[in-house]
Amino acid sequence: MLPQTLFVLASALSAVTAGPVRKRCSGRDGTPVASSSSNLPGSSTTASATESASASASASASASASATAGPATGPTLPSTGSGTQLPGPSGQLQHIVVGHGIQNYTCEKADSTASSATGALAVLYDITNMAPGSTTTSTTAGGSAAAAAPMTEAAWSSLSNDVLHKTDIPLNIVGNALTKYAADVAAPFKPTGSDADLSMDGLAAPLKAIGHHFFDAAGVPTFDLFGTGQKLVAKKLNDTAAPAGADKGLLDTGAVAWLRLGDNGAGGSKGLSLVYRVYTSGGASIACSEANTTISVPYTAQYWFYE
Repeated sequence: MLPQTLFVLASALSAVTAGPVRKRCSGRDGTPVASSSSNLPGSSTTASATESASASASASASASASATAGPATGPTLPSTGSGTQLPGPSGQLQHIVVGHGIQNYTCEKADSTASSATGALAVLYDITNMAPGSTTTSTTAGGSAAAAAPMTEAAWSSLSNDVLHKTDIPLNIVGNALTKYAADVAAPFKPTGSDADLSMDGLAAPLKAIGHHFFDAAGVPTFDLFGTGQKLVAKKLNDTAAPAGADKGLLDTGAVAWLRLGDNGAGGSKGLSLVYRVYTSGGASIACSEANTTISVPYTAQYWFYE
């Protein structure tokens, strides 16, 4: 049994560079998550009958589209394809990463589905330059930037699935009687090492590990991009269900929701104000066998960071 407070504290204290990531010896390809190449829906203004009103409405609509669509050129934030969408970003796109790790839940009672989310642990790998239509270069704190050819839309939308099913979870997984995917509460992240980047069949080059996602001692979602010197201490602003066809993950429990998170205003963020969690694979809660216990479910997702 993993005490919730100890697990959260350990997550906050262990933000160091991820260790080696090995190929999964066996697994299956994930099915692509439904996506849209169009921008997230924004507000629009209907032109009036007069010419001046029409021009004003056109300008208003253009400004609104700019506010919701992110950068004028480059990658387009995906849509779930149906239903309520997340509000669009207003800042400049900084980084796109794929996060690989575990979602943690607390079981309030046995013989029920764990519904109390208690945080996540994930290593974040830079995929900015691989996005279709990418014109953005993700630069590390040392000033270096790796070049990568943009992926096809199909490969891009299925990247989270592939990482989940084809590579090992890049954490210190120890497992226990309740869940085989529990991380070491004292040191969930692997120590610094030269083999921290993620290699996978189908990738021309390893993905560079540039950050960690964890919940701090107060239970606040935190994104520490140690590779860029940026940080986002966040709070959830909006959520929407993952597409019906989203990959259900290693435990076949379903994909966690897509999220929009913003700076929580406590002053801990640096260089980032907004992040989206999209293209989720796995991570949904699992049935509990014992009350007052913590369980862990593997997941992957893309995170889009804005200034």
